[in-house]
Amino acid sequence: MDYTKFFSKITSRRKINLIRQLTHLYITRQNGVSLAGGMPNISTYPLNDISMTYNDVTVELNKQEISAVLQYGSSQGYEPLLEKWKEFQKTWHSPKRNDWDIAFTCGSMDGCEKVFQMLIDENDPVMLQVPTYTGVIGALAPLLPDVIEINQDADGIIPEEISKKCEEKLKDGKPMPKLLYINPTGANPTGAVMSEIRRRKVYELAHKYNFLIVEDDPYCFVHFLDKQPTSFFSLDTDGRVIRMDSFSKIISAGYRIGAITAHKDIINKLIIHISSSILHASCLSQVFLYKLFESWEQQEFEKHFKEIQKFYQDRRDMMLTMIEKHLNGLAEWYIPQGGMFFWIKVTDVNNIMDLVMNKCVPQGVFVLPGNAFNYDSSKPDCHLRLSYSYASLEEMDRGISIIAKILREEVAKKK
Repeated sequence: MDYTKFFSKITSRRKINLIRQLTHLYITRQNGVSLAGGMPNISTYPLNDISMTYNDVTVELNKQEISAVLQYGSSQGYEPLLEKWKEFQKTWHSPKRNDWDIAFTCGSMDGCEKVFQMLIDENDPVMLQVPTYTGVIGALAPLLPDVIEINQDADGIIPEEISKKCEEKLKDGKPMPKLLYINPTGANPTGAVMSEIRRRKVYELAHKYNFLIVEDDPYCFVHFLDKQPTSFFSLDTDGRVIRMDSFSKIISAGYRIGAITAHKDIINKLIIHISSSILHASCLSQVFLYKLFESWEQQEFEKHFKEIQKFYQDRRDMMLTMIEKHLNGLAEWYIPQGGMFFWIKVTDVNNIMDLVMNKCVPQGVFVLPGNAFNYDSSKPDCHLRLSYSYASLEEMDRGISIIAKILREEVAKKK
C-alpha cells in the first residue's frame, strides 16, 4: 500500500532526530565508541542491584542489563524485547504478511495518540466506534476531525453502518474516511466482543472503501469465550491494520508499556515522532518484560491468561447477581463477554450526568456516566459504566444498592 495519502501534514513536517538515530546504531553495534550522545555515566547513579519476583520466579539483572535499564535506549524499543514480541505476535496472530514491524510506547494510550497525530488532519473524516473510551476521545478532539460515529451492540460494531456512511460519502462526492478506530474485544465501556463474522465483514469493507483499521486491543486476553477471538492483524492481507497491544491488563498497568504493530513504513514514521517526544519507553519496564518473557514458556502464558479470564469472569458473575438483585425494573443490561465493565441503561432517566455528579458522588459512590463515552459529551445519555475489576464484593453490593436507592427516588419524583 501507498500510505502517503493517509499521513497527516504534521507527519510530513517531522524531522529525523540524528542523536537518536546514532544512539540506536551505537546500541546495536558491538565495540562501538560513542562520542556523540550526551549519555550520563551510569557509575554516578546510586543503583547497584535490580531484581523482581514474578510469582515464584526471581529475576535478577546482570551487569549488562543494569547498564541497559539505567541508560538511554533505542526509540523503537529494547532490541531483545522487540524480537521476543515479534515471536509472540507470530504465535498468537499468524500474520499473513512479513513486512510489519513493532515499536514500544509509554502505554497503548500514548501509542494511540501518536497514531492519531500521524494520520489525522483537521476535518479529515474518521470512523469511531461509539460509545468509546474517554482517553481516545480526548486524543482525537484536539485534532478536530470529522467524526463519523459507528454504533455497536452486544456483538460489537455494526458493519452495515460502515457501509451506509461510506456510501453516503461516495454519493455526495465527499472525502472518504481515512480510518476506523475499533476496540474489538471486551470493548470499553460496553464489554462487547466483536463476532468473527463481523470482524471479517469489517475487514472486507476496509478493503472496499480503502480505510485503515486502528485495532486497539488492550482486553485481547480478558474475554470469557471458549476460543481466542480472531484479531484484525491476523486477517490483514493489505497492510492496513495498525494494532495496539497493552501489558496493563495482563502484567502491570504501572509499567506503562504499549506495543504498536504495523507495516514498516508506518512504524518508521512513528519512531521519528517517538524520537522527538518521549525519546523511548521505559528501559526498566522493557527489560523486566523481556526477562519474564524469556523465563516463561508458551504454556505458562496460556495458563496465566486463563487465570486472568477466570478471575474477571467470576467477578463479572458476582456483579451480575448484585445488579439483578438491586437494579431489576430500574435498568437494562446485557452480559459482557470480555473486559471489566457492565454497560447499564437506566430506563427512567433521560440524562444520567446530574444523578452521578450530584447524588452518587456525594454519597461516596463513584461511577461513570455514559456522557463521558460520547464524542459529544453534552449529549443526553442514560447509561452507567460499572467496573467489576477492583472493588471488593462488599463494596460492589453497597455501591449498587445506593445507586438503586437514588434511581428509585428519582423515579418517585416523576410520579
